[in-house]
Amino acid sequence: MKNNRILVIYSGWLGDLVWIVPVLHALKSAYASVSLVVSKTQAPLAGVLKNGLVDELHVDLSAHRLATARAVRRSARAQGIDTFVDLKGRWKTGIYMPWSRGVRLWIPHPRDAREYFLSRLVHPRAATLPPRPEGHMVEAYLSALGALGVGETPIDFSLPFDATTVAEGERIADREGLRAGPSVALNVGSAQFSKIWPADHFRRLAEVLKHDLGCKVVIMGAKSFDPNGNYDAQTAREFFGDGAFANLVEETSLPVDAYLLHSGAFSVSVGNDSFANHMAGSASEVSRGTPGAVQAANGRWYKANPTVSLFGPTNPVYCRPYDPTGAFNVAVRPESYPADCVYDRQAHTCPHYGDRYCCDRAHCMRHITVEQVAAAVEKIIRPA
Repeated sequence: MKNNRILVIYSGWLGDLVWIVPVLHALKSAYASVSLVVSKTQAPLAGVLKNGLVDELHVDLSAHRLATARAVRRSARAQGIDTFVDLKGRWKTGIYMPWSRGVRLWIPHPRDAREYFLSRLVHPRAATLPPRPEGHMVEAYLSALGALGVGETPIDFSLPFDATTVAEGERIADREGLRAGPSVALNVGSAQFSKIWPADHFRRLAEVLKHDLGCKVVIMGAKSFDPNGNYDAQTAREFFGDGAFANLVEETSLPVDAYLLHSGAFSVSVGNDSFANHMAGSASEVSRGTPGAVQAANGRWYKANPTVSLFGPTNPVYCRPYDPTGAFNVAVRPESYPADCVYDRQAHTCPHYGDRYCCDRAHCMRHITVEQVAAAVEKIIRPA
């Protein structure tokens, strides 16, 4: 197998890309070459992967998807790629599959019957991998390795940051004194409005963390402005522009943000269900005796950076930062929330708040209190 070459298709949200890092580590050890197709949104982080985990990177430009598919086809034939895997299993990602030659595998995306039917059309000759198992998405993607004949390997979320990124990250960590005492990253952004905690809640939380718990608070998020209200540079200026808190939103690049979160520069990372907390809190498998490691029920040892993640419409069972121990990641949900979200996409009605446009108004996120989140952070920085 080491002489074979594989193409992985995984075009989606930025945070999703973190979930397949362990898969890429396993494939890199088993294949001579690993190519990856990602979305434009994922491209900045995918660039980090090219430092050692991915040999060739293709960016799926949605407005020019057919042209991208043709370019990938030419490259795959020139390299002699003989294995193709679509981990997203959507009809939009399946466009890369019909022309491929060799072993073709895909994981069906169980969103609805229409999505499955369209996906099946664009995967006509691809072998269907088993349905995603109940549990975290990382485990679902790792299950694909067995179908490829790749042996089990330790789960590894490490990333090959280049020297320039590391140096810039350490410069900022030293300047802000992040390791000198309790420090908290407030990751105020998300690509989906329905998953965003209100800005005034984040501001009040920052005040509590600074004045009541003595934490160094650093604001992090995306630079771009989204007119729909997603957190960005403009929002950061509006709610944190008074200089009371360190604001890195307009200063750092995404790779530097990723390094700061991934390297453990912060005592705890707090944020929405988004890229930042996945980057900070996904747990790698380590050897027994590693400082800070915790043993999971499966008998293996893991280590991650502490996170507090805020969940409304999404289910933490599937999409919280990966942590088999349950020791590193705290999921906070609305106290009035009776069960996991079962938002009916057909009726477009939230079963909990009875609002047809609930996800456009983020009702559930607004019901997460500042007191809930502050208490979760305090338990981490001041353990009993």
